[in-house]
Amino acid sequence: MKIFFDETQKERGKINTNYSILRDSLRNEGFQIEVYDDFPISEKSLKCDVFVFACPDGSKLAKNEIDALTNFVERGGGLLVISNAGGDRGLRTNMNEVLNRFGIEVLSDQVKDETNNEFNMPTHPVIKDIKNHPICTGVSEVVVVAGSSIRGSSNMKGLAYTSPTAEPPNVPIIVAGNFKSGRVVAVGSYRLFSNYGAGLSLRNNKTFAMNIFRWLAGESTGKGAAVAASTQTPPPPPTSQQVSAIVPPKQKSTDASTKPSPIPPTPISSATRTSTNAATGPVNNQAVIQEIEGLRAEISEMRDIIARLYSDSLGYLQEMKEEVRSMLDYIRTKEG
Repeated sequence: MKIFFDETQKERGKINTNYSILRDSLRNEGFQIEVYDDFPISEKSLKCDVFVFACPDGSKLAKNEIDALTNFVERGGGLLVISNAGGDRGLRTNMNEVLNRFGIEVLSDQVKDETNNEFNMPTHPVIKDIKNHPICTGVSEVVVVAGSSIRGSSNMKGLAYTSPTAEPPNVPIIVAGNFKSGRVVAVGSYRLFSNYGAGLSLRNNKTFAMNIFRWLAGESTGKGAAVAASTQTPPPPPTSQQVSAIVPPKQKSTDASTKPSPIPPTPISSATRTSTNAATGPVNNQAVIQEIEGLRAEISEMRDIIARLYSDSLGYLQEMKEEVRSMLDYIRTKEG
């Protein structure tokens, strides 16, 4: 199953930074995850099973792109639209023009709860009113941050509702349903899927998130990750050209014991040279190859560590930025 995460609309959620844990979790279950950056979106380019808008910001879809997405769902595709507090109005987007085709609308509000929340922060409401649906398997409570509420038509059902003490009360923060041969899900908080702070690590958020993707892809929930991961094909071994491109030739150090001698070397006969190479050549070549392979593995591991640190740093900074923005929004509402 192939999942495309769109990056043509300046999305806040990116699979290689603040959504990297989600990316790795999905890959461990056998999903193929790719960044989609083919602009404009067209039916021809939608060669996937699930298409995701992870909170577009300050960008709008054209009508022909909306038509392509509608046809994609009608033919059996899964569509996930993730928003944030303020909805289209706050984000300066037009995702409701897509969702309205399926009977869903993200409202331009922010869900808060003074009583039921995480970290004693009203902008982090804990959602405990969970309905019976495959997406909700194994889920009793989730935390949403800086989220908006959502409403759906009769064939699009709310799956998780705010509490009676919330603002607004008793409204869904996720809506899902079938549309012709496809499936659609809308979620009011993009940070529910993120690495840090109030993301996948809280309550049942990760189970909830994984169930969403399984359901959109037409799979049953609760699938064992180890079984799915065993079907993945391991990467091919590196070629000799790749090894030589990564590992530079070793330089011999020069010290007093290795300086050239003023006494000319004793000539070696061709017969002696041949016999010496025959005796030691294969052994030395094998040792060099093993050393190069060892260095290549160490360099590859170091690159992976550096890449993860860089990705985590970017994701963490993005989360902190959103945390500050959420707190400022809440303070402004309190000040009037």
